[in-house]
Amino acid sequence: MRKIRQNASRLSKVALIFVGLLVLFTNCSEGEFVPRDPATAAVVGSDPLLPYAWHLNNTGQTVFAKEAGTAGADLNMRSTESQGLTGRGILVLVSDDGVEDVHEDLTQNYQYGGVSKDYTKPYPYLANSSAPKGSTDTHGTAVAGLIAAVRDNSLGGRGVATGAKVVSANFLSEKVLQTSVTFLDQVSGKYDIFNMSWGTTQNSIAAPDNSFVNQLAYGVHWNRNHKGSLYVKAAGNDFFVKCRGAKEDDDSFSSLCIGNSNFDPDNSNPYLILTAALDAKGFATTYSSPGSNLWVSAPGGEFGDDSPAMVTTDRMGCSLGISRKTSKSDLAFEKGGVQNPNCNYSVTFNGTSSAAPVLSGVVALLLEANPELTWRDVKYILAKTAVPVDYTLVGSITHPLEAVLPSAAVWEHAWILNSAGFKFHNWYGFGKVNVDEAVALAKNYSHVFGTYTETNWTANRSGLTFNIPDNSATGVSDTLIVSDNVKIEAVQLRLWVTHADISELAVELTSPSGAKSILINMRNSLTGMGNYEGETFLTNAFYQENSAGTWRIRIIDGRSGNSGMLTRWSLNFAGGL
Repeated sequence: MRKIRQNASRLSKVALIFVGLLVLFTNCSEGEFVPRDPATAAVVGSDPLLPYAWHLNNTGQTVFAKEAGTAGADLNMRSTESQGLTGRGILVLVSDDGVEDVHEDLTQNYQYGGVSKDYTKPYPYLANSSAPKGSTDTHGTAVAGLIAAVRDNSLGGRGVATGAKVVSANFLSEKVLQTSVTFLDQVSGKYDIFNMSWGTTQNSIAAPDNSFVNQLAYGVHWNRNHKGSLYVKAAGNDFFVKCRGAKEDDDSFSSLCIGNSNFDPDNSNPYLILTAALDAKGFATTYSSPGSNLWVSAPGGEFGDDSPAMVTTDRMGCSLGISRKTSKSDLAFEKGGVQNPNCNYSVTFNGTSSAAPVLSGVVALLLEANPELTWRDVKYILAKTAVPVDYTLVGSITHPLEAVLPSAAVWEHAWILNSAGFKFHNWYGFGKVNVDEAVALAKNYSHVFGTYTETNWTANRSGLTFNIPDNSATGVSDTLIVSDNVKIEAVQLRLWVTHADISELAVELTSPSGAKSILINMRNSLTGMGNYEGETFLTNAFYQENSAGTWRIRIIDGRSGNSGMLTRWSLNFAGGL
């Protein structure tokens, strides 16, 4: 069993040098954030920390940080709140290290009755609650607060879905041994939403766990009376990650590489809603992993000192949790300051670990607004209503670590527009989640999908011996004619390449319409790894296009010194007939 980690960000100090490189295209056109008048956008309530919850209502507050956010760069949920939607009746499983169910701002929204999962107990693991077991189990309580912290109780802040109920699976607890059995169990059960704020380090690669993928497939097809559970997962915090082979204590420029959310094998299936993280100015955070498998972006925050992090619940008392008397934070709040005398809350929680529960709360609102929505409907609504961040139809992004690339090589596309009218970016997915627009569409939604199908890798090219030119932007290309006519909801690629260092290689897929998606960036974090041997990668860039026609793959070698060969590739299309 591989080790799974939480996705609260712990970014290298060296990586912070490159913060400015993540904010591109400042001359926005379509899709830019338009600040709302804070006076008319205020969220009414008696929760004392609510004014610091910029993700709910961004008025340009600093939240104890040095820099302010940007007014209006929030979830845009004023209308949804005025309608009284709170996620009532929706049950969310927080798969994490345990949730402090007795927390003053959570207990009212914790669902008791033997539906939590405690993996220190024998099978079937069910328990009345699943509280943190060890001193380092702090993560799940913070995650739960972002989903469903109680509103208007004169305590703390507020969750996105204050009427939803949460339960816990303590899969990541320091007192629990991760096994293949618990790995599958924590994504099983009759829950409406599963929140998974965890992942693996993105400087290695492996084949997906078929049992895990099959369990997710079961959940989306059979739970909620065949409408499907929603699996919301953190994309990862490895935009900057230690290169393979770099020493752990090496904080030098040369020790960093660029990760990819597709390098986490648990992220390469069509059943997840994979979430990237935004900062308080509304742009990609410094840590959020890029990838063609992203779906949307949600607020996740930075580190709380220079730029605002997230305000959420913390383990109660000043001796446990993120906020404690011995905290190394420079913020008085985190040490039991006047706004947090009992250390029951934190303003430094961040990561795609934060973005995922924010999005889980949004999904709960959608399911209350229209209980008949299927898992496919929810994904469609989120994609259709998302706001492109810094949208432009042209351009490309240079390598953030200033790696020298072959002349005319494109490291990363900016926003692309596919033939179905969906805009996509490997840093944002379809864009920033937009609650009011999503809820409005959910309430007036008519199903747009045919019968779900997957083509099961029938599109296949094997026995190839195509040389990949060394350090050449031209690369090597091959085409595959697809006869299956599927309205695409996801495209998966399996790839076989012989090459001594696959971190040098970029992989680009082009659909019959001419839309392009970079699934793997050249000069990435797989330094020193040899060969692709049928690993799976996913792209959402071709959403709602038709699969029939000629598909093209292109492999580009972005660094001199090694040559390789494309030997096989195959495609699986998921979507509607």
